[in-house]
Amino acid sequence: PFERRSTYTMDEISPLLDKKEVLSQCEKIFYFTLGTLALAGGIGSTTIASLNLLTDFTNFPLHAYAIFFGLVITVLEANRFLAHPHLAEYMKNAVKFQMLIEEYARLFATTWGRALLYLFEAFLLLTSGGWMDWLGFLYMVTLAVFAILLAMSTGKKLNSLKDVMKEMSRGTSMNDVEFIQKKFDDWDKDNSGHIDSAELRDLCIACGIPLSGAEAEVAYNILDTDRNGKIDKKEFVVWWKTQSRAWA
Repeated sequence: PFERRSTYTMDEISPLLDKKEVLSQCEKIFYFTLGTLALAGGIGSTTIASLNLLTDFTNFPLHAYAIFFGLVITVLEANRFLAHPHLAEYMKNAVKFQMLIEEYARLFATTWGRALLYLFEAFLLLTSGGWMDWLGFLYMVTLAVFAILLAMSTGKKLNSLKDVMKEMSRGTSMNDVEFIQKKFDDWDKDNSGHIDSAELRDLCIACGIPLSGAEAEVAYNILDTDRNGKIDKKEFVVWWKTQSRAWA
């Protein structure tokens, strides 16, 4: 087992970064990231609701709501694709709408809040009761359950990460903020001024709290408050000072 201490040498940490056993047991289950699945769900829901609107105009308001919230689900995943070289330029404008939505509906900035949105969209799709509606319903309900499980597991691990790092800081002469800033610099391996998803996962592994790929995406989304696809030192310190939440 990995011994938790106030300091570690790179010789002690480096072997851990290559060990598969330190990865979360849910890695195989959570192979697909939530962002990819939610984007597919948003596009699929919008398509199904649009087709329903063309064939069943009597339920116009419900179909219109389903189209609207399907688009909201799609836009809320925009920042997750900023790192993709072929999509970044197209996603910048979508991120502006995403931040506007999250500003007026703070619930949707959290993973569990989005899970409620997926569930609401699922029931809107049942208006016509066709086979596509049921398929969309089952997909969105499954997505909502997946998001809730991720919110629970990631929230717990982020809280544990705070506890471990606070314990580590007690063995130094630095205060909490100075310590967390130093840890940020230590794990910003390319000196870019930002921590990327891979560096965040390495930090968590070094603290004995590994994240699966899906959990890392959720954690990154929580820390990246300005939705630019990067975690800077200010955002890292803000997360450190923010009261811990049971669900991400």
